[in-house]
Amino acid sequence: MKFKGWQMVYTGMMMEFSVVGFVFYCFPLMFSVLERDIGATQSQMSSALALWFIGSAIASIFLGRLLDRYSIKKIMMIGGIIFSLGLFSISFVESSFSLLLIYATLLAVGGPALGNLSVTKLVANWFESNAGVALGVAAIGISFSGVILPILVDPLIDRIGWRNVYMVFGLLVIFILIPAVRYLVIDTPEEIGQQKDNLSEQPKSMSTFELMDLKDFLKKSIFWVISLAFAFQFLAMGGVLLHLPLHSENLGFLGSWSVFGFPIKQTVFAYSFAAFGGVIGKVLLGYLMDKLKPNIPVMLMMAMQSFGIFGLTLATDYSLFIVFCFVFGLGFGGAMPLMSASFLKAFGPQNLGSVRGISALIIVPVQPVGMVLVGRAFDLNLYIESFFLMGAITLIGFFIASRIIIR
Repeated sequence: MKFKGWQMVYTGMMMEFSVVGFVFYCFPLMFSVLERDIGATQSQMSSALALWFIGSAIASIFLGRLLDRYSIKKIMMIGGIIFSLGLFSISFVESSFSLLLIYATLLAVGGPALGNLSVTKLVANWFESNAGVALGVAAIGISFSGVILPILVDPLIDRIGWRNVYMVFGLLVIFILIPAVRYLVIDTPEEIGQQKDNLSEQPKSMSTFELMDLKDFLKKSIFWVISLAFAFQFLAMGGVLLHLPLHSENLGFLGSWSVFGFPIKQTVFAYSFAAFGGVIGKVLLGYLMDKLKPNIPVMLMMAMQSFGIFGLTLATDYSLFIVFCFVFGLGFGGAMPLMSASFLKAFGPQNLGSVRGISALIIVPVQPVGMVLVGRAFDLNLYIESFFLMGAITLIGFFIASRIIIR
């Protein structure tokens, strides 16, 4: 029988593409119409994503424990139903409060259950020696959504309206994603008589980890090092990426091209080009994670993100601007697979769901700070200074990452 591990990876890629694309990458495209139709301010819209991250952190504590004990497939299917209800609900909102509530509840629970948290556990069940590459390929869906969806969805908003766009998102979850989980996901290779990495003899390291209690993670210094390094990285990344289209508008990049009659704005292209950098970064840094000590690729990721932020903040020429957007993407693209691979190397596949869940309590509450801070800075016309701050915060993550030493 053909090895099914890569089927899990590609199915996970589809889930990552949809969850992050629908909730995160497409959301900045809605800012102007949400401001017009429901009176939402820039700070309120930034807060919607902040609440999504915080709600996801709380949900991940329980989901992580469930994923270590129960069927991943069933949790993903339930998550898909909850996630679709959230998308349908957004199409009916009439106030910013309703929008914030949906992001903090239905999307915050359904997103990680259908997407990254479950996908990470699923891939870790099927790979160990090649876990870095496998996690990187699965996470490509996150960046591909940023490359493709903004270009497709931006003109769709003008043609059918933002409310109908969210209805389409919900229908895609119901009729494509949930059936894909039902028929393609297999919780473990042992269920069908296969082995991790398709190896007949498994590495001895697989048997050296025991199932840990939540309090045991908190006693390990490596848990805090990994969590804090990525907390600073995500804080800076979210603050810049969410506001990248507005930044490019403020720089005067307001032109557009027509490709086969399809309009592509300069602002949207820069946003998508950063996400394309993320595609390359996930594969490249995931590969390096399998070959090098974990602190090296993580430090490289932080350095590229910081360099990209400083560059795109200072650039005035559009060609140079998109180059720095790409470098920024190369860096932040590696974040999810490198974080998961670091925890996998430190605590083993048996504990991956739980450690990712408990680490979310540290990482996720910090992450929205960048979004809210930069959003408020835009309101006060101080966002250039806030972008520089995001670059400096990434460098803090760089120095913490140097301590990710796993023996």
